[in-house]
Amino acid sequence: MPGLIIDGREEQVPGLKIINYKDDSKLKLVPGHSMRARYTRWIQCVGLHNTKNIQTSVVAGVGPSRNIGEAVVHFWSTSPTPAGAHLIVDWDAMVYCLADLLQDAAYHMSAMNEVSIGIEIYEDSNGMVYEEQLKVVVALVKWLCQRFRIQMQMPIWNDNSEIPRIRSGGKDCVGVFGHCHNNFKDKAHDPGFDIMRLLRDAGFRQFNFHPHAGLSPVDMFDDKSYWAGIQHKLGIGKDGVPGPKTCDALQALGFANGIYDFATPV
Repeated sequence: MPGLIIDGREEQVPGLKIINYKDDSKLKLVPGHSMRARYTRWIQCVGLHNTKNIQTSVVAGVGPSRNIGEAVVHFWSTSPTPAGAHLIVDWDAMVYCLADLLQDAAYHMSAMNEVSIGIEIYEDSNGMVYEEQLKVVVALVKWLCQRFRIQMQMPIWNDNSEIPRIRSGGKDCVGVFGHCHNNFKDKAHDPGFDIMRLLRDAGFRQFNFHPHAGLSPVDMFDDKSYWAGIQHKLGIGKDGVPGPKTCDALQALGFANGIYDFATPV
């Protein structure tokens, strides 16, 4: 069964249907127009998108195939604006892998292209997506976080405002973000609240990535203060950014792949 392409090799994701560009060359992003070579080995975030930038409307069950992998690669390759994402999930819950997740930096999230993996969720001009399609997106994001050692955290699910730290490069931002968090003016409904709510329900920890009055309840931590406290307990310094060193220390304590469960005392 086909899998995702990571560092030139194919890796299967249990339970997911995948077609990659090695199965069909028409699915490959165009270098220089939709992607470029990636220079880092540390992937620190997953960037979520929907294809129409309108608020999603979820329909029960699974939808028909739109053969969206080939269609979107063609669209991006002919667009006057460089654009692309590594993965796209069709109505029928098929995952199309359009680039190497490690070697290629797709043009999907501006300043964070270098350190992110991009996922597009197909929706039609009415914003329609399917329940099973979104379940696959959740499963895919969880697998990517485990595989790439990205802590399972996100902004508050219904806060789509721009995060200045991401806009300026996001070097201290780790987790799962929407395109809206990078560019609210043009991408306010990208990826929409439904997928963020499902990630929250799947156990992703919400953090306040841009503290300001009235945004979050009193028990909502900002991410950097929270992680600085964890790092202090781990004895590894406290910059508040849960990167590879933090993952290594957590893995040494028995957390699989260094992913913290946000519950077990450190």
